[in-house]
Amino acid sequence: MKKQLVFIIWLLFVTHAIKAQVLYTDNFDNYNLGNLGTDVTGKTPGQWGWYTGSTNTQANSLFTIVNETGRGKVFEISTGLTDREYLAAWKTNLHLLMTNRAAGNDVIMFEMDFYTGPKHVVNGGGGTAGIKLYSIGDPYSLTNPPEALAGTGISKNSGMIYNVSSNNQHVYLPFNSWVKLIFYLDYPNKKVYYQIPSLNKVSANDFLEHITSANLIQEYPISNIVLDVNVSNSVNDPQIYTRNRYDNIKITAISAVPPNIIALSTSEQLAAKFNLYPNPATSVVNITNAENMLVNQVTVYDVTGKQLSAQAYNNETEIQLNAENLASGTYMLHLQTNEDTAVKKLVKK
Repeated sequence: MKKQLVFIIWLLFVTHAIKAQVLYTDNFDNYNLGNLGTDVTGKTPGQWGWYTGSTNTQANSLFTIVNETGRGKVFEISTGLTDREYLAAWKTNLHLLMTNRAAGNDVIMFEMDFYTGPKHVVNGGGGTAGIKLYSIGDPYSLTNPPEALAGTGISKNSGMIYNVSSNNQHVYLPFNSWVKLIFYLDYPNKKVYYQIPSLNKVSANDFLEHITSANLIQEYPISNIVLDVNVSNSVNDPQIYTRNRYDNIKITAISAVPPNIIALSTSEQLAAKFNLYPNPATSVVNITNAENMLVNQVTVYDVTGKQLSAQAYNNETEIQLNAENLASGTYMLHLQTNEDTAVKKLVKK
């Protein structure tokens, strides 16, 4: 029986792997070191069809291919000291590759490695780094812009990443670190899932919800990748610089969003409905929710995944959990409800 089960799982994996189609990859290793483009007005493409544009400094040296130890060549968007700048690099006409999809591969997976760069320490400004996907058209057209499909922004002040949230709090990326970001564009269900594998975080948003077409993936395929950086600083703050790097861009057509991604997204959404207070806590933690969801068990785990305790409850909407016996540290509370299990982080003083 076990052998049969293993074989079925292997068969499902192989079938999925065969159906998955890599439509586009770019790791920048075949590029020439130095400037990516020759025209920062965004009119003429540079190396391998990338366009570049900047609003103030307008120097090609802001967009470069550089060597990264252990990675080979990567793409970098950076500035010198400045108080204001907007920089963007974009690749177009990728929709032509989407026509190579096999029938039924109606989920598009976009992957990229992103280097978060240094923190902007300023009082009234800072900046963001964005990764955005658009449909067919000029992403900088004022009269007829393409449809925005998916995207995320990273705060250069705090490391907070937008569109990906957990436990009713924003997720924060570490600075000066490489992080993999994955978007799943589920055209049949008009959902986009944002995943950060290293943090085990997934969130879901609607996309193309205002479009009534029955052929969404044909009419609104991914055509533009836009990588942009915004630096904005207050007058009295010292000037700042930014450095962001990008590697291993990959677009894959698959038949469905992986079940674990959907399950994690559901758990994240459920967790966002619960509140813990006080948190950090000293003795008693109050667990509440605004939707009167019923909790029947709370299980406490430490950060290594070791179960410390489990307390049964009689389908209660408000709980007081005794945390007095917990040592100072971080814990994960698994709240078992009639819908699913929500996971919340608790800090014990």
